[in-house]
Amino acid sequence: MELLAVLCAVAVLFLLCAALTLKLHIPASAAPLTALACLAAVLTLAGIANLLYPAMWVLYLGSAAAGVWALRPTDADGWRHRAKELFCPATVLFWAAALGFAVYFSIRQPLCTGYDELSLWATAVKTTTVSHRLYTTVELGTPWAATQNAGLPVLGYFFQFLGHYADWKIYLAYDVLYFAVYAAVLGALPWKSWRTAVPAAAVLWFVPYFFTTYNHTLHLCTVYMSCYGDIPAGLVFGGAVALWLTLRGQDAPRWPIFPVLALAANIKANDFVLSLVAAGLVAVDVWLFADGPFQRGLLRRTGFAVGCMAAPMAVYYIWNVRYISWVVAQKSLESGVGETSQPLAAVVVNGIRMLLGKPVPDYYAAREEQFRTAMAQMGQQFWTPAGKLSMIGQGRNIVVLILLVFAAAIVVAGSRALRARIATMGVLSLVCFGGYNLELALSYGFIFKASQAASLVDYNRYIYSYYIGWFVLALGCLLAALCTQIAVRQVSEPDGPTAVFLTTRTAPRRELAGQGVLLLLAAGMLLRSNQLILPQLSVLGFSDSEFTDRRNARQEAALVSSYLSADDRVFFVHQGEDGQDWFAAVFDFYPILVDYSGDTAAMFGGGGTLGLAELDPGGDTLEHRYYHAYTAGELEQVVRDNGCTVLYLQRIDDIFVNSYADLFTDGLAAAQTGSTLLYRVTEAGYAPVEMEVAGR
Repeated sequence: MELLAVLCAVAVLFLLCAALTLKLHIPASAAPLTALACLAAVLTLAGIANLLYPAMWVLYLGSAAAGVWALRPTDADGWRHRAKELFCPATVLFWAAALGFAVYFSIRQPLCTGYDELSLWATAVKTTTVSHRLYTTVELGTPWAATQNAGLPVLGYFFQFLGHYADWKIYLAYDVLYFAVYAAVLGALPWKSWRTAVPAAAVLWFVPYFFTTYNHTLHLCTVYMSCYGDIPAGLVFGGAVALWLTLRGQDAPRWPIFPVLALAANIKANDFVLSLVAAGLVAVDVWLFADGPFQRGLLRRTGFAVGCMAAPMAVYYIWNVRYISWVVAQKSLESGVGETSQPLAAVVVNGIRMLLGKPVPDYYAAREEQFRTAMAQMGQQFWTPAGKLSMIGQGRNIVVLILLVFAAAIVVAGSRALRARIATMGVLSLVCFGGYNLELALSYGFIFKASQAASLVDYNRYIYSYYIGWFVLALGCLLAALCTQIAVRQVSEPDGPTAVFLTTRTAPRRELAGQGVLLLLAAGMLLRSNQLILPQLSVLGFSDSEFTDRRNARQEAALVSSYLSADDRVFFVHQGEDGQDWFAAVFDFYPILVDYSGDTAAMFGGGGTLGLAELDPGGDTLEHRYYHAYTAGELEQVVRDNGCTVLYLQRIDDIFVNSYADLFTDGLAAAQTGSTLLYRVTEAGYAPVEMEVAGR
């Protein structure tokens, strides 16, 4: 049943793409990415307006109707003509991969296990799916405001809409986005260019592995089973520029670049700069390189360039400036948790002032050492072998590889104008790479904690977004150079109907050399991936045992939930954990709410070890690092003040028993013997709930 619901979503997407191609003349290779970007934009706006559910029905029914109308043949050869327009190497790859992964994931049923998946990405999709409201406004047990951009979660909601929530549908939704980017990069390659399309498709398949796997993997490599935003942010950043190259190279309608640039800005808050890079590259390309004399159409080109920059800026203004400010204000009123970090604009201004030796406010002056430590660490990751940032090592190796791809594209390009355009993109993207590194250094210096700056926590995730997008951009330039470029220019001033237009076609040069570069890239990436990733640890060969722990936790949550009502609020106890089990419980129990399980105002809770201050084990232990010292009276007050109605004792230890046994009517006897996991809050104390606990 769930597979059927997902296939309906894929069918709706196909019909929407058909309408875009057959009626709006968008190249078939560009239609999937355009369609997904438009869906994300509409659903984000609908979510902000609290109209998500009706908007989804309008999109489903409207897309289906538009597709049926577009596919309706008007002559005997109508089907053949439509098939020729709709199917090329790029779209065959896209639809085959989308359908194949839909069936595969429905059979294998992978589950979300990552810390950030459970604390944000997957929870955002689940809460949106269950409530049919944007995750930013749903009530959760956590006091933090969910302010991450909505582009990915609403795409996940699109594939969840007709059925019940399932983790694997998130993976499918995000992989469909990957495949849409791949189709856009492959562009308008015709069937006769299979020597180019096949190795290019192989290269694209390995891109997420190549820039995110650094050594032999001992655990499942989850790049195609992840709902983190880092890989999609990089792919859409590069895919947007590759899409532009296809649209311009085929003289197709150019408006699809706007929703795709908006999507690039609507994926991840700290990768907003990537969307600006993509928009800037497109804007420079359209403004600086005219098809005819530079002065002709200058005003129109200037307007288009401004529109490119306006698309991501509009997303930032609507989401981050207006909507999230409202969300944070509401959350602050409800829970006392408002803005917790410095504004990005202030960070940039004061960081640059510091680099120039200018005076800065005390907050920034106190963090100067942290800022410079982060820059030094980033330099080591780029220049020295300590930087395990990709399958070929440190950052400098990646940059050399990408610049070589740009160089190959310049050699292959058939016209001087195209060579100049590619060279300009290569130089500007290199400059932007420096700017992106500065943004990361500023974030580590003035937004993140000192411990995060000292060890560059998650630096690999942040930097490989740029590397992935940059490589995809360079590959898009190479494939554009290998395609015949079509340019239409006006050669006479219009005089009524007598204006004259000239269409020129430019074939690539040294095509065989370009195909050889693609083949070498594909072979090298295949070899390196084979060296570092065992087949059984990839998306195509993982064992069911990879998800045993999560499957057991989810089954236990389902069991406990069967003893609860929709109005219950759960206080969570799992001694000796770092917060991930609490996030997992929040995720698994929803729509039943798992409380923050601590002092919300003091941000003191969210999992960890509970106990009396004198029982803190101390030392470098997990229990000590996440120890919440409460007296029995303080814990009692927290439980009742937070409105908790039951306590879920997932795991208790001697610290908990010795600290709080007197609060429980049976002295925790039932929990210690394994006969219950639940205690209900009553006037007399916490009373055990009779339940059947199997395998405990």
